[in-house]
Amino acid sequence: MNNIGTISKTSIGAIVATLLLHVSHAQSQETLTISASGGSYDACVKEAYLDAWEKETGIKVVVGGGAWDLGVWRAQQETGKTEWDVATSDPGQLRQLVQNGWVMPIDPELPNRNGGLVDFPGLVPKFDGKIYALPTEIFSTVVTYNSKAFKGDKPKTWADVFNTEKYPGKRLFSNVPVDFGVLEVALLADGVAPENIYPLDVDRALKKLDSIKSDILWYDFGTQQVALLQQGDAVIGAGWDGRVKALQRDGGTIEFSTEQAIVKPDLWILPKGGNSELGARFLAFIDNPERQAKFATCIGYAPALRKAYDLLPANQKFTVDPNNLKGVVVWNDEYWAKNAREVTARFNEWLTK
Repeated sequence: MNNIGTISKTSIGAIVATLLLHVSHAQSQETLTISASGGSYDACVKEAYLDAWEKETGIKVVVGGGAWDLGVWRAQQETGKTEWDVATSDPGQLRQLVQNGWVMPIDPELPNRNGGLVDFPGLVPKFDGKIYALPTEIFSTVVTYNSKAFKGDKPKTWADVFNTEKYPGKRLFSNVPVDFGVLEVALLADGVAPENIYPLDVDRALKKLDSIKSDILWYDFGTQQVALLQQGDAVIGAGWDGRVKALQRDGGTIEFSTEQAIVKPDLWILPKGGNSELGARFLAFIDNPERQAKFATCIGYAPALRKAYDLLPANQKFTVDPNNLKGVVVWNDEYWAKNAREVTARFNEWLTK
């Protein structure tokens, strides 16, 4: 009996060990698929989030295709073949995804953990009382200029950008009015208070743009923006703070002003049909001040969590100051959802005149 008992215990121990090995192996085979955003953004996501996630959880991350094309979303949702467990988005796209039922709600308490978020209205978009996205950083369109081009006072406001006498040279603006604030900055330059920007007075904005139209160089993508600045084709205009800071790290002379920034959050979401349980774990993982501060330091965009600001390097300038949000304009996704098509058509008509 004693021998049988000893054998049984040994066998049980071996079985348990084998089961644990299988569980460990299964966990190591589990993967999390996220969407790609491209370039330095993906590199910083890996540095700040993915490496730590894989080390802590043992779950590998696969970076899939980009998630910005609604046509790709539609194809995945209609075929039931969702590629991503987690994807990046922005407020404008998120609204369309929610309306189509292609994204899952997240834990409503998640954005309020860890000291809460920067106090921007609309930083956490809500639809029917539900939250569908976690903001992690704040993208800004800012007054951008080449510091070598101007002696004396440097440009600070959008009125300075439109002042071709004091600050001569070609201007750069995005030719996509919906996302990158060309109409908003024209109104700010014309004296409209930040709190009164929306609804946009499109006629007034286009009239203001008329005053410098011959001096504007238009860009389609961030890479074109960088090229115009690096090559000296444009010396002042509307840039993206993360792109400008990347140029600064490379030893360039491009500077930016934090005044009158047009801001909107970058978001992480859970696509319908993905592994939402695993995706939710990842969202909770990146909702962390230390990790967001590391990401912000890498990419140059300001973090969404207030506590992350205490961890940022003192020698690095960020557009957002959570203790002083005066003058900042929050991009209004609700306005653009209702007016994007009409306003874009009017802008394109004006552009071709």
